[in-house]
Amino acid sequence: MDASRESRLATAIERHKRGLLTEAEAEYRRLLDQFPDFAEAHNALGIALQQQEQVEAAADCFRVAARLKPDYVSARANLGAALLGLGRADEAVEALNAALDLDPANAEIHYNLAWAAQQHGDTESALAGYGRALALNPGHAAACNNTGLILRAQGRLAEAVAAYDLAVELAPANAVIRYGRAQARLESGDFAGGWRDHEARFVGGIALARHESRPRWDGEDIQGKPILVWAEQGLGDSMQFCRYLPILAQRGAQVVFEVQPPLERLCRQSLPGMTIVARGQPLPPCQVQVPLMSLPRLLGEMPFWPGAYLRPDPAEAAAWKPRLGPRLRPRVALVWAGSPTHKDDRNRSLPLAVLAPLLALDGVDWLSFQVGEAAAQAEDAPALRRLPHGLGDFADTAAALVHMDLVVAVDTAVLHLAGSLGLPAWGMLPFAPDWRWLQGRDDSPWYPSMRLFRQGPSRDWKEVVARLAETLPGAFQELGQGAQGA
Repeated sequence: MDASRESRLATAIERHKRGLLTEAEAEYRRLLDQFPDFAEAHNALGIALQQQEQVEAAADCFRVAARLKPDYVSARANLGAALLGLGRADEAVEALNAALDLDPANAEIHYNLAWAAQQHGDTESALAGYGRALALNPGHAAACNNTGLILRAQGRLAEAVAAYDLAVELAPANAVIRYGRAQARLESGDFAGGWRDHEARFVGGIALARHESRPRWDGEDIQGKPILVWAEQGLGDSMQFCRYLPILAQRGAQVVFEVQPPLERLCRQSLPGMTIVARGQPLPPCQVQVPLMSLPRLLGEMPFWPGAYLRPDPAEAAAWKPRLGPRLRPRVALVWAGSPTHKDDRNRSLPLAVLAPLLALDGVDWLSFQVGEAAAQAEDAPALRRLPHGLGDFADTAAALVHMDLVVAVDTAVLHLAGSLGLPAWGMLPFAPDWRWLQGRDDSPWYPSMRLFRQGPSRDWKEVVARLAETLPGAFQELGQGAQGA
């Protein structure tokens, strides 16, 4: 073995560790020009390329290193990790298993195999793999974090929180881990702890902090001060948490609410005495700013009050009445799909065809409030009436929605709108729902007029629809109008 090349590689790796990536990469390449069979230099170059997000090129380097030195554990393990990053899980598992045969006690290999299993949906194998990684390396924070993620998705919230607690202890500065614990804590009803952890969303790019040129309000006396509250996440979040704005006003604040444009008119007519500005429009002077979803932590109140806190414009609501025609049967608004770009849309949305048993019920006037691409599915459902006048913004949607006897929807903005309007609403939820719906209950403390229908462990929407179809006739009998099976 050439001692000089080993010394040069060691020097380059030391520079690499000090953050001198460009210098280190250049030396790796010079070494390989001289010594093309230098497996360790191929591996080091692969690591440098992977850190620069050149993952395909990195995988090629690891592959060459493993071919040159078949018992090179690091090269095979790095190849497996790179292939996982490229979404080539089958090849990754093959490389990782080859590495594991050489080094069965390598915690990182067990971790990556568990991650591959998790990506394939084999959560039990993933949990077992993370357990093996932790047995070999109790300080593996990522294994704790992913364990918490899986346990939460399985509805095992106490175990999930315990896993996240350990992960936070191991990596207290890791915002992703703390944000994951926030979701688990909030879903389990630990609002105080959950909202504290939720502040991690602005660290590490989880959420985008805005208006940072103004000081951030942190709960101090706000009497007489103009404060900018800005919507930060989805439309449903804005509707759910704008309920906190009147509390700020009661404390003497001059509230300026910057909200998504589709909600501007609805908020203006529902929040008197406040300045409502559509995002992107000029803002009035404000002394301080705060993101909307930090208000629960700062105000220290849980306003689960009954009744509506948003309201439609009376004239717009009156204009919708003749458009809908005479009310001959109970009217039910239906929404079956959310935005396809939502990170969890695969779990929360369903095809309209699955709702056929509901649409087969007699005595119901079904109206589609679905928007987007999924709205076209209504063409194949003759029992589902399309609105005779297209929906505009959420003020327009609210004006139409108040003429419904019931709203049946998946977890979308329309479900939040119905709840914030105080309308009877039935939410169809996946087995692992968003944190706000809590766990194991058929009501919502956020929306007292709402009833929740959850998937069971089988994650089968047909079971949810069957319960809805069984429950709906009785609900309308309470209204004095029957809905009989077709």
